[in-house]
Amino acid sequence: MLKPPVYIFTDFDGTITREDLGDKMFEVFGKFSEYYPRLTSGELTVPEYWHLLAASITSETTPEMLRSWANEQPADEHFRGVVQFCREKNIPLTVVSDGFDVYIDAVLEREGAGELPRFCNQLLYNNGAFTPFFPGRDESCTCFCASCKRNSVLRSVPPEALVIYIGDGYSDFCAADHADIIFAKKALAAYCNHNRLPHYPFSTFADVQTILVQLLERRRLKYRHQATLRRKEAFETE
Repeated sequence: MLKPPVYIFTDFDGTITREDLGDKMFEVFGKFSEYYPRLTSGELTVPEYWHLLAASITSETTPEMLRSWANEQPADEHFRGVVQFCREKNIPLTVVSDGFDVYIDAVLEREGAGELPRFCNQLLYNNGAFTPFFPGRDESCTCFCASCKRNSVLRSVPPEALVIYIGDGYSDFCAADHADIIFAKKALAAYCNHNRLPHYPFSTFADVQTILVQLLERRRLKYRHQATLRRKEAFETE
């Protein structure tokens, strides 16, 4: 373990994978186009949206079919390199997602990363019907999510941890606020720019690995003051 102890957390949809597999899965097997406009208009909360989409999955669909479909979806071709880098450096790497275990586990296993800890929603199956379950739900979280990534991060690290976060979307905002080093693209990069959060823009995990190597070699892994304060406040309220 490095000193200070480094912990890396990464989003899944659109970060490890090239596309948002949650949305894409329900395009293929459910009624994504019917419910997504109601989510973006504010008519539905994220949990309500997931419940409706899960109920819309066609009756002939099985969990095995969903896993088989997920296994065909491409991932960032450089993700494996970062997984191996973390293994070699003994840096804990954890996946945090507002997506579902049924496709996340399939992709991680295919990419040789099935042993990674992951926090995500669950898609339960019983008597031919799917139901979402949100073990990471936090009613106080203001992010656009059903699974609070901030809480998943904070519950996984000691108070002295240096937290690195990698993400791309709305559900990553609160976790990034509590991270010392942020890798961001798309909506998360826009959020960081708007809120003046220092971050490293990236396109693929190759960019992430290059910068991580440089930070380690130059010993520039440093705490971010505001993130440290936020984590301290969160630990004190636990």
